[in-house]
Amino acid sequence: MPFARRTAALALAAALGALAAVTAAGPAAAAPRPGPETPSVLLLTVDAGDTDVRATVLVCGPAGGLHPDPVAACRLVARVDGHLDALDVDADPCTSQYAPVVARAVGFWQDRPVTYTRTFANACLLRRATATLFTF
Repeated sequence: MPFARRTAALALAAALGALAAVTAAGPAAAAPRPGPETPSVLLLTVDAGDTDVRATVLVCGPAGGLHPDPVAACRLVARVDGHLDALDVDADPCTSQYAPVVARAVGFWQDRPVTYTRTFANACLLRRATATLFTF
């Protein structure tokens, strides 16, 4: 398994373990609460080539994790209720340079599984579509 994928898998395992610990810390008889109080966790990765792979963990409800701006990122995800394909934030133009970037998100949003993979022609188009979500 390549180093970047192994690192992403380990980060996801750690994030899911943290989510399980947060969920298990509450009273045993309490059901998960709907809304922003339900812990959500996403492993976000950006792959811009063989040597440029970045990953971070975003935790929402409350906002945290390793993402540099978890509050803004959680608001973006909440705005589309975890359906990341619905994100389209900015209509500013981008250059037509072709330098493909693959954005991925896996995890859970409000107790629903999230799997997102999208290839953008360049980093500008990634930022235009997802704002700060994949900026780390």
